[in-house]
Amino acid sequence: MPGRSELTVKQRREAVLSLLRREEPAAQLARRYGISEQTLYRWRDDFLAAGEAALAKGKNGVDARDQEIRALKAELEERTLTIGKLAAANRILIKISRQLS
Repeated sequence: MPGRSELTVKQRREAVLSLLRREEPAAQLARRYGISEQTLYRWRDDFLAAGEAALAKGKNGVDARDQEIRALKAELEERTLTIGKLAAANRILIKISRQLS
């Protein structure tokens, strides 16, 4: 069963929910939907991971990791600006020291 599945998101969700409810064995569900068992299990894992991520979000709908990433990006930008200022100051000092020599 190579290639990408032509199933809709709704059909994929129903397949995963059927698997989670143990309505039928995975092999039987996979045959019914025309997919491999591996694909069905991957969909299940992705479905559960997305659900876990949704539950981990804070009140404002932002994941703690997203907040940390934003804070780290801001810190990185600040450090980059500081490095740029220090590099410019260093070039000026080098020019001055050459003129004094």
